Amino acid sequence: MVVDDERRIADTLAAIFQQAGYAARVAYNGEEALSCIAETEPSLVVSDVVMPGINGIELAKTIQASHPKCQVLLFSGNADTQDLLNTAKQQGHVFEVLAKPVPPPLMLAKVAFLLSSL
Repeated sequence: MVVDDERRIADTLAAIFQQAGYAARVAYNGEEALSCIAETEPSLVVSDVVMPGINGIELAKTIQASHPKCQVLLFSGNADTQDLLNTAKQQGHVFEVLAKPVPPPLMLAKVAFLLSSL
């Protein structure tokens, strides 16, 4: 599943994943993602960090609590991300964040690695 409030980015990433042979769904915010995750239970969620409503880190924490087998990969192009990551780390949550723009080969390699560890 791809989650990003920027529809163009979410749709483009989903298309890249589909061309690589992955089944990919799209959600355009954290709330929509949680609803989809409850229905489909994806193996991996690739999410932007800075979004209105539920941000990507809160989404990742919720996913880890409710679907511990689901991998989460975060990406962001926003400088405010570091503050959110530091707060999450203080709460015992450590996440890797890829910097936007993420080259498709790097994103695909990360996804393949995460899915291979399931």
